[in-house]
Amino acid sequence: MNFPSFATIKMLYGWGALANGPEWYVQMGAITTDQYKELTGKDYTAPTTATDTAK
Repeated sequence: MNFPSFATIKMLYGWGALANGPEWYVQMGAITTDQYKELTGKDYTAPTTATDTAK
């Protein structure tokens, strides 16, 4: 899959025009976690897949 450059993602994020949230771009490998922090000002936290198995 071809992704836009980080510069393009950054511009679209600034405009509020990203088709997907910046988390998606990290998960797809289009941007790094450092680039995510540069965009959002927050550390990237990977989603969890934990389930509640307690009965």
